[in-house]
Amino acid sequence: MLELVAVLVSGLVTFVTRVVFLLDRRLRPPKRVVRYLPLIGPAVLAAIAVPGILAPRGELTWAESVPALVAAVVSWLLWRWSRQTWVGLLGGLVSWWGMLALLALLGVSR
Repeated sequence: MLELVAVLVSGLVTFVTRVVFLLDRRLRPPKRVVRYLPLIGPAVLAAIAVPGILAPRGELTWAESVPALVAAVVSWLLWRWSRQTWVGLLGGLVSWWGMLALLALLGVSR
């Protein structure tokens, strides 16, 4: 029950702090806040992606972490080189599958 109350209260606080700036056009967030707003998206993306890359099944193991990390690096490099999202995505997936197949051939279990 306490968890439900915490979720509801945090949702209410989040809603109020966001909607207050929509109600009155003259009301603006402080300049310090506005300066950091563009950084929120990348920070949230990193908070979601990094644990999934470093510990795909919830724990750090060589057989799980190395292929995911290699695929992430390959994907980023291909995207930087081509500026095409699909090229980076496809390259990352192929490298991930290749690393998993190589580890399976070497006998490293997942």
